[in-house]
Amino acid sequence: MKPTIDGTPRQLDVEPHRTLADVLNGVPVACADGTCGACMVLADGDEIRSCLMLAVQSDGVRICTVRDLTPRRQDP
Repeated sequence: MKPTIDGTPRQLDVEPHRTLADVLNGVPVACADGTCGACMVLADGDEIRSCLMLAVQSDGVRICTVRDLTPRRQDP
């Protein structure tokens, strides 16, 4: 599968049963059933709970995590 994660195109080989939260580094999963929203990401601009989406469903999708929304620190 080939999603774009935080602006970078990626090639990922994942098992069909893995969730998107499983393959995204740094995405917190607090409940694993979608109730808390800690794993929320944007998928093509739509808010989704990554613990409920299979990773294989993200083929060709632009995924934006909180890391991409956070301003980059500028060193002096």
